[in-house]
Amino acid sequence: MPSISPGPGEKLQQAVGCFHAHNLAGTERLCREILGDAPDHPDALHLLGVVRLIGGDSREAVSLIGRALQVRPQDPAMLENLGVAHLAASEAAQAEALFRSALAQGASHALLHMRLGLALAAQGRHGEAVSALQAAAGQAPGEPEVHLNLGNTLAELGQATEAQACYHKVLALQPDHAVARFNLGNLFRRTGRLGEAEAAFRQALLAAPRDPDIHNNLGLLYEQQRRLEEAESCFRQALTLSAGHLHAWNNLGNVLRAQKRLDEAVACFEQVLSAAPDHVDAQINLGSARAEQGRYAEAQPLYEKVLRQDPRSFEAHYNLGGLLKLQGRLAEAIVHYRHALDADPKRAMAWSDLGAAYRQAGDLDSAVACFRKASELDPGHADTDYDLAETFKLQGRLDSALDSYGRALALDPGHALALGGLVHVRQHVCRWEGIEELWARVRAGIAAGSGDMVTPFSALSMPTSAAEQLACARAWARRELAPAIAARSGLGFDFSAPRRRERLRIGYLSWGFHRHATAYLTAELFERHNRDRFEVFAYAYGPDDASAIRARIRGACEHFVDVSRDSHTGAARRIYDDGVDVLVDLTGHTLGARTPILALRPAPVQVNWLGYPGTLGTDCVDYLVADPFIVPAGQEACYAEKVVRLPDCYQITDSRREVADRVPTREECGLPARGFVFCCFNQAYKILPETFRLWMRVLRAVPGSVLWLAEANPWMAGSLRRAANEGGVAPERLVFAPRRPLAEYLTQYRLADLALDTFPYTSHTTASDALWMGCPLVTRAGETFASRVAGSILLGAGMRELVTETPGDCERVVVELATSPGKLLDIRRRLAETRDTCPLFDTPRFVRNLEDAYGVMFNAYLDGKR
Repeated sequence: MPSISPGPGEKLQQAVGCFHAHNLAGTERLCREILGDAPDHPDALHLLGVVRLIGGDSREAVSLIGRALQVRPQDPAMLENLGVAHLAASEAAQAEALFRSALAQGASHALLHMRLGLALAAQGRHGEAVSALQAAAGQAPGEPEVHLNLGNTLAELGQATEAQACYHKVLALQPDHAVARFNLGNLFRRTGRLGEAEAAFRQALLAAPRDPDIHNNLGLLYEQQRRLEEAESCFRQALTLSAGHLHAWNNLGNVLRAQKRLDEAVACFEQVLSAAPDHVDAQINLGSARAEQGRYAEAQPLYEKVLRQDPRSFEAHYNLGGLLKLQGRLAEAIVHYRHALDADPKRAMAWSDLGAAYRQAGDLDSAVACFRKASELDPGHADTDYDLAETFKLQGRLDSALDSYGRALALDPGHALALGGLVHVRQHVCRWEGIEELWARVRAGIAAGSGDMVTPFSALSMPTSAAEQLACARAWARRELAPAIAARSGLGFDFSAPRRRERLRIGYLSWGFHRHATAYLTAELFERHNRDRFEVFAYAYGPDDASAIRARIRGACEHFVDVSRDSHTGAARRIYDDGVDVLVDLTGHTLGARTPILALRPAPVQVNWLGYPGTLGTDCVDYLVADPFIVPAGQEACYAEKVVRLPDCYQITDSRREVADRVPTREECGLPARGFVFCCFNQAYKILPETFRLWMRVLRAVPGSVLWLAEANPWMAGSLRRAANEGGVAPERLVFAPRRPLAEYLTQYRLADLALDTFPYTSHTTASDALWMGCPLVTRAGETFASRVAGSILLGAGMRELVTETPGDCERVVVELATSPGKLLDIRRRLAETRDTCPLFDTPRFVRNLEDAYGVMFNAYLDGKR
């Protein structure tokens, strides 16, 4: 309580008596009577100012005591109490000056030193505050409040041990001091001593069971420990004691949000905002809850309002960046992440999220720089090393990727995604030591329900079953598509009344409308679509490389739409507004995929075809295009989509592709002048140890033969040559072809005698390339989609005898053809004779079959059978 010295006069003495008797109303009445007669009476002004200060009116207190001080400018008590009033009015600098003036006038008691310390602390000058508070403690070692405030200030300086000692001094003086136990609990919570924090809060509640702040902070402790039900109970108890406790409402909302009880969480945040419309935390938290509900249009204005209040708000910029990234609005997201880091450059998670946005936008160098910064700030965070590894992989820096995956697993041996990534990159560089054990760990994880430990695409090339690949795809889709699925209901896309038109509108959605296998396979499709029956839209979201193949597809489509700069919602809105009836995804779970567009359901019928050899694992896609060989009858349960089978091969080819006129010589390609040439130009990650061992047995069985492989990266050749040497084959019998332009690459098959295949991820485009150029291919068919594609392609070319079922049969057929020139020549002759008429290369026939399938799908939708 502020200090008062009695002044002269009987009425003033009565007023002072009332004050000491805690009769503030009587004190105020008497003071006002005095001031009615003598408006500048300093003692009455001073005493009335103190009464108003106790009553909570710090502004009037400043005015009254200030007037008193004008009459008696060197009065230490008035100087001190005016300082208290300024401190209550959040005017700490003025308070400090007044406290120092009081000290200069000779006042030097513990309370004054404590108040000076509080004024300094309020200005963030905690070191100076400690000195003042220590002076107070020296004068009044038995005063609990002095030790309490000293402890609070030391805690702000991060001197936890010293702060703890101060709180213990308070408790030694006053064991039931609830605030000291409360602050001790807060100190323990901040320093990670959670068990001691809980004990301190519990003891504080014994001393003050109806204090809502203690219940609230105990709830925060439980929330930190993920004891969400107990946290919820604490926050609700705080609100029972104080229904207007805004922190408890906000914290309750956060706990409910963590439990995915989003409607209840929203109600809590709205409760806060109804009482305090500018409450920053509640606005940000409500925005986050709305975002999780998929109500992006309601979330964004909340963050923007906070930014109008505080343009440098880290939380608002950071959350708005996350919201924009979620929608695929990457350029805007990057801007806001940058602003967040301008406000607080020490936030490792923000650097990581900025890196992820850069990576998604294709700026890999900037992504690496951001992840490195995040790792510098938080070197013990395994996710950052995982993100670095993923980015290095995209850059082709596979050695660096392996190192980063290794660091992630060293920090967190249970980091499932890092394990999956490590395995896949080990396959890329053909480093197979211990890889069977790694595959076993991945499969065990899938069996245990951790299907998202490996990307669906990576799972295709591992020895996984169709059921395991479905589990991976489902888990991945659940995680990656949940925000878009939540947002779907707010878009108003309505297919309850089918739009009937003369022509069916087919939309193709792809990242690959540039120099990419998808573009090269499908170019003729767009040229041959029946324009009387179909109106064709191509939605491109990949890079515009200004290539001839992109120009060819653009010229063949009635509508070629670049949606690369559109958000997921914007792209989906464009597709819906275009009235697309059947939307065909040509990317799936491969590089650059934007499956959230599909999850927003912009078309009544959605199809998975060609770009991804497997299921997408989501009911957002209705159909999977296959053929009778790729998905045999009885295998439908391994696919989330309904299977539609084309009568021939599911893969289209371009019969108009360009082939270079000049065929290189063997010498130019590094091949021996004589000897049988086996080839396989598949990606390195498809080459697994079992397959390679089979190839080495073949080379040993065919003297003088060589194996010609695509040099996919700088590390694979060394790995495979070492493996060949260990398998008893001279390393020089492996020849590696550098990457060449497509037209030149195709001519390589004219130098090869027989193409070998990988397993379980068999040849796709490379299979049809080999057959188109007259080079036979021997494959082994397995159970999964990817393991049966090459077999389907061979059946489409009329080459059933080149499709085997076991490693032994595969090896036998390869060796027989390589050592029986007549048989191989007969197969090559048949390939040449039937090339332009077989179903595989009869593109007009394929297009008719595909169009008929679209009609069947759309009619099923019209009949309500989708």
